[in-house]
Amino acid sequence: MNHLLTLFLHSTHRVGRRGFATGAAILLSALWGTEQLAAWGWSLWATVPLKLLIAYCGLCVLSLRLHDRGRSGWWGWLILLGFGFFWPLAMGTVTPLGIIGAMVTAGWLIDLALMPGQKAFNRYGPPPSSPKPSA
Repeated sequence: MNHLLTLFLHSTHRVGRRGFATGAAILLSALWGTEQLAAWGWSLWATVPLKLLIAYCGLCVLSLRLHDRGRSGWWGWLILLGFGFFWPLAMGTVTPLGIIGAMVTAGWLIDLALMPGQKAFNRYGPPPSSPKPSA
């Protein structure tokens, strides 16, 4: 449980591909769930706080993975913006911005989900697979 809290609420260390994939799957499921609440008659304003929480957690997960790749976590905003344009396309609404968002999301997904992180210590900390020092 502590690992999930760290994954979704902190952005100051690193996470590997497996942790990123787990976090992304949980957040995408939660986002899909908010869409289902809207389909079941919940008002838009009732789902906005949930979507904002999901966006914050998404920024944290993106930041951790970007750190593992040696990049600033601030790039997460651009990725989340591209995903925001892509999401309506994924739900069936085709727009030019949705297509651009899909391309941005696909490019970053290939980079973050498939490419390995830096093997050595970087400015964001040790690799996620390294043993933790005992306290």
